[in-house]
Amino acid sequence: MSATMFTEGILTGVRSYCNRGPAIHPRRARRAGAAGVLIAAIFVALVLLVPLTGADAASPGSGGAHLAVHFIDVGQGDSILVQAPSGKTMLVDGGPADASGRLVAYLKAQNVSRIDVLVATHPHADHIGGLIEVLRTFVVGLVVDSGKVHTTATYERFLTLIDQKNIRFRLGRAGDSIDLGPGLDVRILHPSEPLPENMNDCSVVIRLQYGKVGFLFTGDAEREAENAILKSGADLHATVLKVAHHGSRTSSSPWFLKAVEPAVAVILVGAGNSYGHPHRITLLNLAGYVDRVYRTDVDGDVVVITDGTTFRVDTARGKP
Repeated sequence: MSATMFTEGILTGVRSYCNRGPAIHPRRARRAGAAGVLIAAIFVALVLLVPLTGADAASPGSGGAHLAVHFIDVGQGDSILVQAPSGKTMLVDGGPADASGRLVAYLKAQNVSRIDVLVATHPHADHIGGLIEVLRTFVVGLVVDSGKVHTTATYERFLTLIDQKNIRFRLGRAGDSIDLGPGLDVRILHPSEPLPENMNDCSVVIRLQYGKVGFLFTGDAEREAENAILKSGADLHATVLKVAHHGSRTSSSPWFLKAVEPAVAVILVGAGNSYGHPHRITLLNLAGYVDRVYRTDVDGDVVVITDGTTFRVDTARGKP
């Protein structure tokens, strides 16, 4: 799709949103309209079809080369840090804005000074709110975004910062790969065009493989997205599954879990949240397919470290 066609699609969506009628307060409608125009303008500048470079197909590094994947406790939200053996880093989502201080402190504690790839799975505030402070604090090489328009002040600030800092920007689409250095195969499995109406189902879903150990990062993908990925025939096998949508009952169907066959599942979820996450049905589904389930509301930060053959799980609260 050309940049012009994509921009026209954004403008159409924004105009549709802003013209829903009297249910929108006039002041709020004006703000939404202004945000939509700015979002469209920023996308014109950003969507330059920056290529996602292919991942190096080399085998896992020897001599103790380890991959570390941090599932960060940001409360009711998602944030995942990937530290590759090459030294490259990828941050998938940034949790809500009120957790941005903890997120930045956590990244600094891991000696992160640069984020090579920043992925915004979809524009809900519990996934991108904390990314605004991350963009202000760290050097970012590339932003990968779902491209799903959300006329909110949070998404507006997110795009504005990317534009102001002249950060490379790319839409994440099924079939693309991300370069995190030798030994890692990082592929985007979802979404494809046209994007679903449901914003959660527009989540950028990523599969990362290091030797014999795989990870599946699912954002807030719900049943429609899960079914689309299954139908695509993509390899879903993963040792570690990031459970979609904080353990909501809208995700983690038995047929999806059967295709993934994870040994470990991690639920990023806030303690005592008002959504009832994780849902008991999801926990029952997971119990039928997963050896061990970790939860950030119970275990705190969860870190998986692997040499590509074996792996271990460390938690902030010392649970094995």
